[in-house]
Amino acid sequence: MPRLACLAALLFALPAQAAEDFAYVRSAAVEGSVVVDTRPLADCRAKSLADARCLPAEDFLGPQRRPPSARDLLWLLGTAGLSGEEGVLVVGQDAVLTEPLGRAFEAGAAAGPGRERGMIREAVFVAPMRDNLLVLRDELRALRPQPQLLDGRGDAEYWGETVRAARSGHLPGAVSLPALQLRAALGAEGKKPVLPDGPAVAYAHDAFEGLAYLALLIAGHGAPARLYAEGWAEWAADGALPADAVAYPERAPTQSLQSQPPQDGAISPGTILAAALAFALAAFGFGWWSSRRRLA
Repeated sequence: MPRLACLAALLFALPAQAAEDFAYVRSAAVEGSVVVDTRPLADCRAKSLADARCLPAEDFLGPQRRPPSARDLLWLLGTAGLSGEEGVLVVGQDAVLTEPLGRAFEAGAAAGPGRERGMIREAVFVAPMRDNLLVLRDELRALRPQPQLLDGRGDAEYWGETVRAARSGHLPGAVSLPALQLRAALGAEGKKPVLPDGPAVAYAHDAFEGLAYLALLIAGHGAPARLYAEGWAEWAADGALPADAVAYPERAPTQSLQSQPPQDGAISPGTILAAALAFALAAFGFGWWSSRRRLA
């Protein structure tokens, strides 16, 4: 999941005319690309692809799985020397490549110590917004005719069997197309998923997982899609909004929220770290989005 969210970051940062260049690659040797290594800083400094920029995903995490402010994100990218005009190859332990980074080294990819970002900004990140890929909740409710909705969570959450929000279930009319199914179909012969014929609106549990899901749809399978980024977590929190397969979590009267074990299917904090880079490279788009929400 994290590698896909990093890819989604590039999608938001790319100029509109370059959207077709947002895709998976099978080799670490992409000429003219700036390599961004999202692994822990110690691993990147010890050995990475030649001339890689070390940008650990945890540098972009804010409280409560939120990104920091757009100003801080832009500063971080600038300290890595990124302006948003580069072609960027995002790699990690499991990589955005279809092969792990370790396998790239075994195949003879040029290696060297990664370059840590500086204390001051080397460049100004000026990538344009691609906010047309984002759909806010009120916009989604007002769309007519209603678009095809794709739910990227697992089947258990879709059918209300597992709860990670105020209630379980799915948006009315949404089709279950789990991210894990899309991921498994990458490179699989004869097992392509059934995708909608026209444009769709995708969502997952929250913004982090939604970005990863959008990357799978667009870069992995070429499906035209937009993203309801806040996902089921926001929709479920408003009890006035309609939903299908609704259920509510069972809590013992004396059990505090802090003492409850994580629900099945929840993504661990370590797994989600690299997803924060999605918001970093999409800084302009999400800065615009956040300001619209405050003004609404």
